[in-house]
Amino acid sequence: ITISLSGIAFAIALFLLGAFATRSIQSWLDKVFLPNTTMDVGLRNSITTILGYIGYCAAALLALSYLGLGLEKVTIVAGALSLGIGFGLQSIVGNFVSGLILLWERPIRVGDWIVVGEEQGKVKRINVRATQIETFDRASLIVPNSEFISGRVKNYMHANRSTRIIIPVGVGYDSDPEAVRKLLLDAALSHREILSDPAPAVLFTGLGDFSLNFELRCFVDVDAVAMTRSELLFDIFRRLKEQHIEVPFPRRTVDIADMDGLGKAIAANLPPK
Repeated sequence: ITISLSGIAFAIALFLLGAFATRSIQSWLDKVFLPNTTMDVGLRNSITTILGYIGYCAAALLALSYLGLGLEKVTIVAGALSLGIGFGLQSIVGNFVSGLILLWERPIRVGDWIVVGEEQGKVKRINVRATQIETFDRASLIVPNSEFISGRVKNYMHANRSTRIIIPVGVGYDSDPEAVRKLLLDAALSHREILSDPAPAVLFTGLGDFSLNFELRCFVDVDAVAMTRSELLFDIFRRLKEQHIEVPFPRRTVDIADMDGLGKAIAANLPPK
């Protein structure tokens, strides 16, 4: 194979031209065509990312073929480099393949709320090597793609966008359980974010040491969990005050066996006047 400087320059120009065309098509799809379809954000991201991989590979093969390195010669070179790739770039290749699996199977998508270990946040981008997650503290969490394939990931938005809120409420023993049940249901049904299917439910969970224990369980959209929970607590507390229903707090009674002896011991240790 004879390779000249002009041939190398032209091959590089071919690759850059192919890369530019790929980026242009990706930008057109991402900003013009796909937003006007009914596809969700995750599927649109998968399409543009996979198209980018195909475009860059095609541009590289076109440049190599111009240099005289046909597909069969590239295969020979790849075979010679496979040992080094297997030992030195094993994790990189594994993350790249895992990224392709994520884009194809879509167990997680751009915009999903996921939990990885002790961290959670929204998926911002699925890259070649790793996935970028934006936590609720606005920090960027970079997770290698292989962890999503081999590990456990909790996705709040995989099957649907609804999630459950559980609000425990304790009231005094002199309260009417049916009145408390109606109060909690009215608070849930009056909130605009609470889903009607599944319907809200109130459970009488037990007779506590200081209170009758209830749980309000309802479903909301995942993006409204924190605010809805806060607003429900405000509303429930207000309704309890209006109905004069006590919210008890823990009390302890301490019995001292020898109160007289304790008083004498304290008096004996007091400094003289």
